[in-house]
Amino acid sequence: MLFAVAAPSAYAAGERTGAGADVEKFKTQIQEDTDLSQSDIDAIEPQLNEFAQRDADPQAVSDLAKTAVDNDCTGPCLRDVLASMSTAMQRGLSDSDAHDMVSQTLRDQVQAREGEVTDPADLGSDIRASVDSQLAGMPGGEPGAMGGGAADGGTTGGTMSGDAGQTGKAY
Repeated sequence: MLFAVAAPSAYAAGERTGAGADVEKFKTQIQEDTDLSQSDIDAIEPQLNEFAQRDADPQAVSDLAKTAVDNDCTGPCLRDVLASMSTAMQRGLSDSDAHDMVSQTLRDQVQAREGEVTDPADLGSDIRASVDSQLAGMPGGEPGAMGGGAADGGTTGGTMSGDAGQTGKAY
């Protein structure tokens, strides 16, 4: 609901010229910061479209992409990292908080591999699973939602209660 209210007001204020222009901001920033090829950047365009729709800060997205690329996380791994940030924002985190969560998870996963990333796709999958697990433990996805046994609602304000753990699996 929050996004539905925020997006039309941004368009009404004339701050947006369309999603295409916004995606170009992300592409340009990432290309400047990472030296990824145009085809590599085109491959992450679906994720960049999601960030444009969520009015994310291009610098926060680019910083995360740079952290990923600096840790040999490219291709499917980079897509998973950016998708994880988008998912975190979808669950209510700000672009900054989502960046911090995914960036820390990326660093933790690389450290667990002792700095050796031999399979970027595997790294991306592990990052995505870890972020999903962290999000399940946040308000709206009660701590026991993954394994059951969580107390039912009432402890968080402004979040919808329900079968948050169940809906996460469907996506």
